[in-house]
Amino acid sequence: METKKEGSFFEKYKKPFIFIITFMLCYVVLMTSQIAKKINISVGEIAKYNIKANREVINNIATKAKEKQAEENVPNQYTEKPDVKKSSIENIKTLFAKVNTYRDMTIEDKEKISRLKEESPITLKNDGFEYLLKLSKEDLTSMENQILDGMNQVYEGSIKENNSEDLKKAQEVFLGFITKSNMSSESKDVASMIGVYQIAPNLFYDKDKTEEMKKQAVKNITPEMIQKNQIVVKEGEPATAEQIQILMDLGILDDSVGTAWYIYLVIAMVVMMSLYLQWMYLYKYHRDEIYNDNRKLILISVITVSMIVISRIMNFVSPFLIPFACGPLLLSILLNYKVSIVISALNILLISPVVDFNVEITIIALVSIIVASTTLKRLQQRNDILYSSIYIAAFNMIITFSMGTLISNNILDVIKKTGYAGAGSVLAAILTIGFLPLFESMFDIVTVIKLLELSNPNNPLMRKLLMEAPGTYHHSVLVANLAELAAEAVGGNPVLARIAAYYHDVGKTKRPYFFKENQTGKENPHDKISPNLSTLIITSHVKDGLEMAKENNLPKVIQDIIQQHHGTTLVKYFYYTAKNNAENPEEIKEEDFRYMGPIPQFKESGIIMLADGVEAAVRSIPDPTKGKIEEMVNNIIKDKLNTGQLDDCDLTLKDLDKIRESFLKSLNGIYHQRIEYPTDHTIGLKKQGE
Repeated sequence: METKKEGSFFEKYKKPFIFIITFMLCYVVLMTSQIAKKINISVGEIAKYNIKANREVINNIATKAKEKQAEENVPNQYTEKPDVKKSSIENIKTLFAKVNTYRDMTIEDKEKISRLKEESPITLKNDGFEYLLKLSKEDLTSMENQILDGMNQVYEGSIKENNSEDLKKAQEVFLGFITKSNMSSESKDVASMIGVYQIAPNLFYDKDKTEEMKKQAVKNITPEMIQKNQIVVKEGEPATAEQIQILMDLGILDDSVGTAWYIYLVIAMVVMMSLYLQWMYLYKYHRDEIYNDNRKLILISVITVSMIVISRIMNFVSPFLIPFACGPLLLSILLNYKVSIVISALNILLISPVVDFNVEITIIALVSIIVASTTLKRLQQRNDILYSSIYIAAFNMIITFSMGTLISNNILDVIKKTGYAGAGSVLAAILTIGFLPLFESMFDIVTVIKLLELSNPNNPLMRKLLMEAPGTYHHSVLVANLAELAAEAVGGNPVLARIAAYYHDVGKTKRPYFFKENQTGKENPHDKISPNLSTLIITSHVKDGLEMAKENNLPKVIQDIIQQHHGTTLVKYFYYTAKNNAENPEEIKEEDFRYMGPIPQFKESGIIMLADGVEAAVRSIPDPTKGKIEEMVNNIIKDKLNTGQLDDCDLTLKDLDKIRESFLKSLNGIYHQRIEYPTDHTIGLKKQGE
């Protein structure tokens, strides 16, 4: 009782257990790529050996120095105020307007000068105002125009505030302009006095704009990076404060325990997110065939962990040598290409910490996944894996070389990386071919490759069937054709249905002539033995076939189909013969004339049961017509359904209707009525004439 509870507890929590174990294995392997030996060194201490970076990290001190320099290189930003020029021009115009007004007034000059001092926006000495009042209207207008032209020329340039040099240059421009004019020397002096006093700064310091420019300059700075395996402190040299800080940032300084704690958290989050997304995808889109099958969940986990381990090992040589295509190749063959693409793409998240989240490597990995998964959609033989690797290698090498030439000027390094990318693709194919038989055996998965290999006529069991029971061989081929098309119609595995049908009656080779299809013109041996013995011989072909399948290491699924393809069907002919010949018919028991079973447990097994019965029954029709064939097919399917032979194989009534239609289409093609060619009756007459 206690054992039962423990078993049910384990069954209940098996999936969480698988998830937790997978998480822990992934996390531990990834952390080995981050954990480094602690180094004990201080500022000024001589390094006893070259100290290298265990991963890529930002050199914060050098980066901050670059940022500071970038800020200092940004000049102060100024904003122009056009009102300054406008104000100066208006002041000059106002001055000359006032002078013109008071010039014509009949008041004393002193009064005129006094009023001008009060009302003029420009301050002049008394003799300056006095000189202006004495000028003619034409001379005043000429002076005003000269001053205004000079001011316009001045303000074509920039005069920064608090910049005496800019102000001095502007004044020199104005004075130079006035000096070149045709005014009298005294007029030039007064004009210079008026204009110089009106020159003012028109550019003012813009603090906000300057700060924004500095921020942008800092933003454009590329951080100074310490590359993985770069020497931080050289052997024989004293460690600087900057180098000690780098070692702390790397988390490898003896007193920097916990400085890189976030790395542990980030990796844990990456692993958790990747595995969670994988399982959610499987639950939503592949619940029945994968998520509910714990063996397949474990298979995916094993491939996931294996890819991280392989990546970790190959990364010691070069990240470009990592066989990214290995995982998708295995998943495509063992499961299907859709699952392969999604699971492998999410596995890139897990491999990213190993390659320090390198974008170039991530792109190569994605290409490997897509090409590997899609090229194996129509897998036919093991050599297709090698052909696939050639495509993968070509794509990876082209992408590696293209990105390398854009990123680096070192062409030799680019060529080296390109070679590694090609080698990694070939390595993926080699590992796939090596792992495939192991995974097939461990997880009891029959791949398309394995099935197609079993279809080879040179297979020992196939040859035995052909040579010793040719009628059964022919029957098996017909059943295979029927089963394959029917399986395709109901969404089953057509390849499995076809190959399993080849072997379903292999047990008949033990006593071939006891089966009708092999009795070509010979007497029937059943006529000489009892119905009970005949039944035993007939039903024994299932047990014999199962033994032969095990001896020849046929996949478990084919063994199951051999065992299930007759279910617990009653051997009616011998049952009724025994009953008719018995003195006490009631003593004849049905169970003595039934196959041992079990009844079909999955679609392909049920389909082969129906195809087997239909082919044999239709073959027995003396003059097969479309109507007779349809009636026979309907009767066989109805009989299997009514006797409960299809109860456990997940075939719905809708599926059975599709199977029926598929059978009729195939059988009508095989047993179509042939045209009867006319006989030449003149041959006999000619012979008589001779």
